Amino acid sequence: MKHWRGPTYEGEFPTLGYIVWQWLEQHLASPSDDTRQLALTEEQARLLLHWYRLDPLSGRFVHRRGALEMAKGWGKSPFLAAIAIADFAGPALFDGWDADGDPVARPWGTGDDPAPWVQIAANSEDQSENTYGAIYSLLTARDGKVGDSLGIDFGRTRLYLKNVPGSKLEPVTASAGSREGQRVTFAVLDETHLWTKRSRGVQLANTLRRNVAKMSGRTLETTNAPILGEQSVAEMTGKAAEDDEPGVWFHATRPSREPMPDWTDEQMLVELDHVYGDSWWVDRRRLIREIRDPSTEWTDALRFYFNFRTTGAGRAVDPLRWADLATERPEAGALIGIGFDGAFRRDGTCLLGCDEYGTSFVLGWWENPYLPSDPRSREWSVPRDEVNAAVEQAFARYRVGRFLYDPPYWNTEGIEWARRYGEEVVLAFDTNQPRRMAPAVNRWMTAIAEGTHHHDGDERLTRHVAAAHLRKVQVNAPDDDGRTKYVLEKGEDRARIDGAVADVLALEAAMTMDPPAVTPTVELIQL
Repeated sequence: MKHWRGPTYEGEFPTLGYIVWQWLEQHLASPSDDTRQLALTEEQARLLLHWYRLDPLSGRFVHRRGALEMAKGWGKSPFLAAIAIADFAGPALFDGWDADGDPVARPWGTGDDPAPWVQIAANSEDQSENTYGAIYSLLTARDGKVGDSLGIDFGRTRLYLKNVPGSKLEPVTASAGSREGQRVTFAVLDETHLWTKRSRGVQLANTLRRNVAKMSGRTLETTNAPILGEQSVAEMTGKAAEDDEPGVWFHATRPSREPMPDWTDEQMLVELDHVYGDSWWVDRRRLIREIRDPSTEWTDALRFYFNFRTTGAGRAVDPLRWADLATERPEAGALIGIGFDGAFRRDGTCLLGCDEYGTSFVLGWWENPYLPSDPRSREWSVPRDEVNAAVEQAFARYRVGRFLYDPPYWNTEGIEWARRYGEEVVLAFDTNQPRRMAPAVNRWMTAIAEGTHHHDGDERLTRHVAAAHLRKVQVNAPDDDGRTKYVLEKGEDRARIDGAVADVLALEAAMTMDPPAVTPTVELIQL
């Protein structure tokens, strides 16, 4: 028989998971007691079956990449360590169907298959120890007898299979430079909620995925619930799964409802039991003491212990709320206000319009395209001619009632814009003056909360808005005081927020403008 036998019960599918499961429990010791054999929990076994699921016709893996997003302490690292060992030394490749129509497996490095090259990737060396350290502990159990029985040679910084030339299992980090072209067969991407563009984690993830693709290999992520809006690898993988991107496997166990700080211990226990499932080693009541510790931010408690995604502490706008406000951009001839936040080299320069009904849209956008480490980054500057051309096009295409610009770096241009388009229309608005900026930020945040401020869905603007955090104008003002004033600032990752500042100015201009006497002269300019 050269095909799968078909399901014997409803919902059955072909998988190598049973073979890998049996191999792991036969060869590895329990991480908590090496006198006993490894025993996967029922939950871990179910996940293993899904991860190794096969197409019933071709025998190919259904999933080319995946992510396991679970609460802190659930056991992600030891579980992924076991899977990495199986892909390194165990029967992890499809080898046809047996006479009964069940799948057969073989290790990498047999026949015409390349030698296994497994990488455990992380943002830093310390983080790579999460999974690589678990691998090392599993293989050195029983005075190294476990690794010896599998024919594994322990190098100083990597592992080898003694009888498979070219085999390798190693930790790698985003800071170690480009890894393009390496013949990797399997990679663990560890703690991908920390992998961002700034940390070079997104670049590393893309490189690893390209490397395994050419080897017909796969990647598997571990992560805690990410902070929404940071555009981390974990967040983007979750979105890919939500969008049903082919070949992306994603598993997360979340509370049935959003936990609240005023819940009783028993209410919390119900959801913690659900989230941690079969992880018997986790003391739920000990977690509650940690959750209730005054030093624990509630947003951190939600993410780490309840596996509940949040926007993070201090973020100005909930990215999910912002996404709900996307709409079509206004047509030519609309009455609009304009907001401009300009830079010279490092930050972004953004020109935004906003119509009288509160819908903002991008008129011009300029950001340094080079990484800070690239020498070209220091040579690049904002093309002022392009900015002036975009301003001219905006006034030609729309009826501009007010234009607010932040004067640093652009005061000369601002004076010329005022001379050309009217001193009552073009006004300097110093965003570094809290007395002016805080009321505008308050108007902006209120409009977003009430759903009266919309936007054109531009990815760049969305990225900048998601990165914006709040800073109190008066440090000692209470958080729950409706009169407390805030301005926008960058978060700890120093991601750009210039688009958010320009959006604040565009809305402020639109809500305070008077209709212009002059109509646009060019209706059909394409921006």
